[in-house]
Amino acid sequence: MYKNILFGINTDMKNKKVLEQIAKLVGEGSEVTLLNVVSEKDLKASVRTGVHLDDIKERRQESMKHVFDYFNEQNIKYNLQFAKGNPKSELVQKANSGDFDVVVLSNRKAEDTDKLVLGSVSHKVAKRATIPVLIVK
Repeated sequence: MYKNILFGINTDMKNKKVLEQIAKLVGEGSEVTLLNVVSEKDLKASVRTGVHLDDIKERRQESMKHVFDYFNEQNIKYNLQFAKGNPKSELVQKANSGDFDVVVLSNRKAEDTDKLVLGSVSHKVAKRATIPVLIVK
């Protein structure tokens, strides 16, 4: 089992299978770090509409509540971190920081059963991360 798991999560994550796979990866002493990246595009839009970054974070946490509930039910220790910038770059940088054993991603592009290709974030992280990457369709 993995001790330190990085889970790149977006706010509209609907793939329950990724949560089930994370539950299989954890053991005693494991911790899952959920990383949500606020993109530059979202930051610019928030400035135009007068929405503060703290409000964005609060809204995103509300939309991820089902993930927190699942982890709590499964007794999975987790923490949530936010980063600002390009999601691809931020995830790769965090994955290669030396703090994690594996990266877990949900392949949004493949959530529909008729799609088989990787999304650009999944593709870049899989290509550039120096640790194992699990992409769950």
